[in-house]
Amino acid sequence: MSRPGTGAVALAIAGAILLGAGCGDDDESDSQQIKLIATANHVTEIDNGKGGPSEGDMNVFASPLVDADGGGEAGNLYGIQTTVSLDDQTEIVQGSYTFKLEGGTISVGGLSEYPKGVNALTRSQAFERPVIGGTGTYSGASGTDTTTLNTEGQYEHELELED
Repeated sequence: MSRPGTGAVALAIAGAILLGAGCGDDDESDSQQIKLIATANHVTEIDNGKGGPSEGDMNVFASPLVDADGGGEAGNLYGIQTTVSLDDQTEIVQGSYTFKLEGGTISVGGLSEYPKGVNALTRSQAFERPVIGGTGTYSGASGTDTTTLNTEGQYEHELELED
């Protein structure tokens, strides 16, 4: 005859062992890195509100993308950004971007900062924005997009995707 409560203790120990088996370090990463370069931005500037740089100004843009590692065509980047704050020297924009790639789309959103009136990132200064979703092979993706304006005036995007 077993002692009272031993079945519950045995069940708790077995559950802890099974739970621990699923929580160990996994050497395989579920992340994917994609490096892209926007080669020729087509930008439409919309001057809302006061003339010149002001809150509410918008930029709508589209650019072909190439693979940063091989230079082959990779898709297109589409986006819109709106000035949300500015002072005498800087302009902060809220952006929404979509990478249209062969396997689906990846959507990104977040802030970046420009020198006032320049409408471009400062060269070599990186901005990280969150990946907010995707479609197709990128469905359910999250992670980050780090954007840098390179010395040739092209935007480099390093997407770090987590599944």
